[in-house]
Amino acid sequence: MSFIKSLNEGKFITLAEIDPPKGVNHSSLSESLTLLKGRVDALLVTDMPSAVMKLGSLATAYLLKNDGFDVISNITCRDRNVLALQSDLLSASTLGIENIYITDGDDITFGDHPNAKPVMEVDAAQLLSITKALQGGSDLEANSLDGSPQFNVGAYLNIKGDGNIFDITVEEVEDQVQNDVSFLITPAIFDLTAFERVLQKVKHLNVPIIASVILLKSVATARFLNKHVDNVYVPDTIIERLYTAGDKQKESMTITAELINGMKNLCHGVNIMAMGWEDKIALYLDAAHI
Repeated sequence: MSFIKSLNEGKFITLAEIDPPKGVNHSSLSESLTLLKGRVDALLVTDMPSAVMKLGSLATAYLLKNDGFDVISNITCRDRNVLALQSDLLSASTLGIENIYITDGDDITFGDHPNAKPVMEVDAAQLLSITKALQGGSDLEANSLDGSPQFNVGAYLNIKGDGNIFDITVEEVEDQVQNDVSFLITPAIFDLTAFERVLQKVKHLNVPIIASVILLKSVATARFLNKHVDNVYVPDTIIERLYTAGDKQKESMTITAELINGMKNLCHGVNIMAMGWEDKIALYLDAAHI
């Protein structure tokens, strides 16, 4: 069953977020994902996360689709003008990529080419509108297409955080729904109570929401997220649990399992952000009984 069909039928779905390799050797990626076949509903393939130059999302998603996975290709606005963005969307459809996830992209100064020139001609909200037009049969300049792409479109649910205080702009989500998004994906969630309060504000929109969870490798990882990643907050209680644990990976797995099982009563699925631990995702799924 496809990821989107499972989502629309009300199943709590599981995504695994995958970073393409930095180079053309993708064999190790395919090997590390073997244990995920039949365990996740789809792989979300990132588009140069943290602005680090890597193999493209479309190419990687195509390879993984041929390996038997349902895939979601991330398309970011950071590096392309409207010609390239529209062309990539047409290419994605031609390659059989049915699911896309549209985001702005991380700031280019975070990456390994900090002096590169960002493009960002349009933002994610504008690209959602462009994608809707393409699916309707015309490009940004109202020129007719010879065959239009069809996608299940995902977007970023912009939960804004300041420490442990989170909020959301309902009008922004309403605009996303108007542009026919099929699902929304959140930033990493570590506070279920705060997450539930945010969800209540957009419950009336009836759009499937998938919550992201980062696999915490260490206390240092948690503190880095709090200091450097916008809209992500790891509570002190979780940091303390990791700090005092004798087996930190086991405690990390327990924390992740608690978050995932708590999310089952709040939203429509979970997106597991491995951050280089793709080979350990299956262990975390075991801990969460998925």
